[in-house]
Amino acid sequence: MKDTPRYKRWYAGMPIRFKLLFWFVPLLMATIVAMGWIAYEISSNEVMDKMKQTQNQLTQKTADQIDSVAKEMLFFSNNLFLDDEIQRLLESDYQPAERQKAFKTISNMMVASDSIQSMILYTLKPGYEHLEPFATNQAGITSAMTLSHFMEGPYYEAALKAKGSPVYGLVKPSDDIFVGDHYHKIVLSRVIGNIYNLKPAGLIMIGVDAARIGRLYLGQPTLATEMFVISEDGLIITATDQRWIGKYDTELPYNGTKAAQTRFSTEERLGLWKESTDWMITQTISPSTGWHVVVVNTREKLVSELGRIGQLTVAVAVLCFLISLVITWLLSNMITKPLMKLSRSMRKLQTGDFTQRVHFTGQDEIGELGTGYNAMVQRIKVLIDDVYATQLKQKEAELKTLQAQISPHFLYNTLNTISWTAERKGEKDIADMVYSLSQVFRLSLNDGKDFFTIEQEMELVRNYLFLQKRRFMDRFDFSIEIAEEVSSFMIPKLILQPLAENAIIHGIEPLNGNGFITLKAYGFDNSVVLEVLDNGIGMTESQLHKLLSGLQRVENRSLEAKEDELRTGFALLNIQDRLRLFQSGAYLELDSREGKGTCAVIHLERKGD
Repeated sequence: MKDTPRYKRWYAGMPIRFKLLFWFVPLLMATIVAMGWIAYEISSNEVMDKMKQTQNQLTQKTADQIDSVAKEMLFFSNNLFLDDEIQRLLESDYQPAERQKAFKTISNMMVASDSIQSMILYTLKPGYEHLEPFATNQAGITSAMTLSHFMEGPYYEAALKAKGSPVYGLVKPSDDIFVGDHYHKIVLSRVIGNIYNLKPAGLIMIGVDAARIGRLYLGQPTLATEMFVISEDGLIITATDQRWIGKYDTELPYNGTKAAQTRFSTEERLGLWKESTDWMITQTISPSTGWHVVVVNTREKLVSELGRIGQLTVAVAVLCFLISLVITWLLSNMITKPLMKLSRSMRKLQTGDFTQRVHFTGQDEIGELGTGYNAMVQRIKVLIDDVYATQLKQKEAELKTLQAQISPHFLYNTLNTISWTAERKGEKDIADMVYSLSQVFRLSLNDGKDFFTIEQEMELVRNYLFLQKRRFMDRFDFSIEIAEEVSSFMIPKLILQPLAENAIIHGIEPLNGNGFITLKAYGFDNSVVLEVLDNGIGMTESQLHKLLSGLQRVENRSLEAKEDELRTGFALLNIQDRLRLFQSGAYLELDSREGKGTCAVIHLERKGD
């Protein structure tokens, strides 16, 4: 069977709270990203449509304004055609009086117009081609190109072909039609007929400042938006940026390589402009002039608008994610907090704390789980209490039996000692021994209590050793050391006396003199240590191993089986059993070296205090 993959082990060990987040957060992120993307797309389309609508409106408005100028020029020319003074001037020899009257009439008409700045009136009577034409501007009478020179340009032929219809165009300063005027002029060229016979009598040129029209109607150029008025042959009539006036659309940066080729018409080139990915281009045609009104808006403005929308969308998505994450965390806490509480209670229950209960307010599945858990703990506690009470009575009976086995043996030896001493010595020694014996009886009885302080146990052992010292004719001595911090620590009574007795019988008695027994009680970390050390004959390694193996082998057997199998070391087995009954963590440790002595150490946990 293959090992479980690491990621499965990682997932299995993950708390439920994080499992909820592990599944919910990616789903939440996907939902928020999808909603944010949809919102961004909708907003982007709305912005794109709005900008297109605005640009279309601007293009149409500009075309309407150009038409308005063209109509104003046409209206001006119609008024000249119908004016008697102009008709007489065309039929006369440009006499000063007729010029003066015509100038007065035209000046009044120019004052009434906001746009018209210049006018030239040519007579078509034969023989007058080299005469100075009638020319005026808002400042007064001025000079203009003679008809003979004007006939060499494109405007004369175009006006004749139009047969009285207006012809619109652009006059450059280099054309010198308006002498001394250094500005580009939007002009209307038109043949004026005789009012009586409608035969061609003159040709009129009406001029409007192209730059002024650009500023007035197209507005100031910006980094984002530019507007152009382009004739049918690609000539730029006017523009927001005056540098482009008089140039051709093929020179503009919006043209691609194909659009720059002369084999394309102006309308075809404009169609290619619209395919550009760098600019948003709209165009319309002025009905009066046939000119193309083009509005170019750089994509940077659109990108900046969309960038702000994108940033706002991301900010809202992040905010929604953080809020949702916090809410998810709180909800997962609400779900998992009762389970965590139940888990903590179960861990305490595992240590033996059967007072554990959980209190859940809900009536859902978790609430039912808590109720079932409480009932289970209560039932287990009742069962354990019943079993514990039965076992406790059994252990108490065993303990009393074990303790009762010590007294006859000890009393027998003591009485023999007193008898032997009474024969050999005087009453003082007998009195001391009897006193010590009475102390031993008093301490061992302990008013029926089963536990001593270490200080009381040491006092009992001191009296016991005093009696044994008299018995063995001072063949050994002893010392007792008690650390103050453990003197009041409670232990089972008569736990050290058997060890002292073993030290005398099995260690000191075969030594034939110079024996010494040391008893110590002290604290170490979280333990209390009791030592009984002698300098007797000790045990060989094999004897020690046999004794320890016997203690281990009969540890879990009945009392009768222990007595039958372990005659030697019964006192140690007695102590070992009593320690286990007293404290689960207590144990007896033995160490012995042949010819060096034996050391018995009892380890107790401080919580037994």
